[in-house]
Amino acid sequence: MSLLKKTFAPFIGHVSFVAVFLFSSSAFAGLNIESWQTKAGAKVMFVESQQLPILDIQMTFEAGSARDGTALGLASFTSDLLGTETQTMNEDQLAEAFNALGAQFSVSANRDSATVSLRTLTRPEIQQKAVGTLMEVLAKPKFDAKIFERERQRLLTSLKQKAVNPQSMASDLLWEALYGDHPYAHPTVGKPESLQALNVAQLKQFYQDHYNAKNAVIAIVGKISKSQAQQIAEQLSSALPKSNKVLQPIPKPKGLSKPVLAKKDFKSTQTYYHLAQLGIERGNEDYIPLFVGNQLFGGSGFGSYLMEEVREKRGLVYSVYSYFAPMKQNGPFIIGLSTQNARAFEARKVVEETLENFLKDFDNERFAAIKENIIGGWPLRFDSNGKIIGYISMIGFYDLPLDYLEWFPKQVEKVTKEQVLKAWRKHIQPEKMLTVMVGEPE
Repeated sequence: MSLLKKTFAPFIGHVSFVAVFLFSSSAFAGLNIESWQTKAGAKVMFVESQQLPILDIQMTFEAGSARDGTALGLASFTSDLLGTETQTMNEDQLAEAFNALGAQFSVSANRDSATVSLRTLTRPEIQQKAVGTLMEVLAKPKFDAKIFERERQRLLTSLKQKAVNPQSMASDLLWEALYGDHPYAHPTVGKPESLQALNVAQLKQFYQDHYNAKNAVIAIVGKISKSQAQQIAEQLSSALPKSNKVLQPIPKPKGLSKPVLAKKDFKSTQTYYHLAQLGIERGNEDYIPLFVGNQLFGGSGFGSYLMEEVREKRGLVYSVYSYFAPMKQNGPFIIGLSTQNARAFEARKVVEETLENFLKDFDNERFAAIKENIIGGWPLRFDSNGKIIGYISMIGFYDLPLDYLEWFPKQVEKVTKEQVLKAWRKHIQPEKMLTVMVGEPE
C-alpha cells in the first residue's frame, strides 16, 4: 500500500473519542443490515447508525492478487496508484481535497479483494464534497507514469527490506510451499522481477476490468437514511468503469499429499516456525466448530492449550498462536511462533504433540469457558462504525446470510464438544502438514 494515501488527514478527534461509550451498549442489539442492488449491478450493504455524525463507505472489489495472472503484483500496484491523481486533480490537490474536509481515504488489496474506503462527517456540505471527491477518484483515475515509476522503486526497496526480514520470509515461504502454482501462492505485492516487468497500460486495463459495478460490494454505515444511502450507492456505482469482462472463479487449491519441510537458513538469533495446511473456504459449514476449537487450541492467547504447553510450562516462546483464514477458496490453517535457535526443534515437537493431543480430546470445563468467552465478547466486535463496516463488507463480498452476525453466537452456544472434535479430525491432518523454519535452528 502506498504511503501516499494510506490515510488522508487525521479525523476529528473529539468525535471518535466517545465512539466506544456510545456504541458499547446498543450496537449489536440494534444492528439492522439492509441490502439491495444498484441499477449498475453493485451489491449494497447498509447499516443506519445514528449515534455519531459520521459516514463510512467501503467498496470491495474482486480485484485481489489472485487475479494477477502471470503479472505478479499487478492488483496490489493498481490499488497503490488508485487515488494518487485524477484527470483533473494532481497529487497535492487530491490530498488537499480530502484534508480540507477532515476526511479519511484509503485503498488496499489482499489476495481475494481490493478495498476503497472513505470516512467523513455527515454535515451536508462536507459529506457531499467528500463523496464527490471519491467519485472523482473512481471515475477519472490517472495512472501517471512518473508516479508509477516512483512507486515501483519504493516497492522494490520494500522488497529488498522484506528479503532480510525472517518473519516475512517465513510467511512467503509458507504460502508458496502450501499453494504451489495456485493464484494464492505468490506474495500480494509481487516479486522484484515481476514488478520490473509491469507497465502503466497493464494497471489501467486491470482497473477497467476489475473495478466495475458488477464486481463491487458497496458497504455504507453512518448517520444517514436509507434513501440517502441509496442515492450515494447509485452515484458511486455509476462512476465506476463499464466492463463486460467475466471473471472466472478462483480454482480450488490442492492439499498436500505428504508432510513437507520448507527450511531456509538465515543468520538470526531466532527461528521462525510455522505448521500449516489448507483450511476451509469462507462459508464452510464446519466453520463454527473449527473456530470455537481454535479459540481453545491456540487462538485465545493465555487461555489456549498452545500457550499453556509451549510458553507457560516450558518457556520456549513469548507468543504462540493458531488461526484459520477462510477465503474465496480454502485459506490456510496456520500455527506460528518464534523461539531461540537452540530450542526450535523442541518447540516444534511440543506444537505437534499438542495438536495430536487436542485431536484426541480436550477438557470439558475449558471448552465451556471458551464458548462463554466468545459469546460474552461478541457485542464488542461491533462497538464502532469501523468494525461494523468491516463485517458487513465481509458478509456482502462472501455472500453470507444477512443475519450472520445474529446467527453466529447462537451457533457457538449450540456447538458441542463432539462436533468440534469431528470437524477438527475431518479437516486437520497432522500426517500431511507443512513445516516452515527460517533461521538457524540447532
